Amino acid sequence: MKRIYYSIGEVSELLGEKQSTLRYWESEFSELSPRRSSGGRRLYTESDVKLLKRIQYYLHKVKYSIEGARRHFKQREPEIDIIDNLERIKRILEE
Repeated sequence: MKRIYYSIGEVSELLGEKQSTLRYWESEFSELSPRRSSGGRRLYTESDVKLLKRIQYYLHKVKYSIEGARRHFKQREPEIDIIDNLERIKRILEE
């Protein structure tokens, strides 16, 4: 069963990125805006995690700068959807 919200620590572990990196990406990408709890903790949804995976893909795999990655988010390239689908198929096959 999928959860509604994930903590920054859980997302950090899932993506293999430091929590400070996730906070930095949040300040650089206006599309990324996790909810905040009443105590100020970040609460990431499934769509936030998907967006973070796309950011990670552009910055680490494609080797774009922050500005280059921002430009691609405005263009909504279909290649990311293909990659997401392939990763989902891979997980299904591994199970």
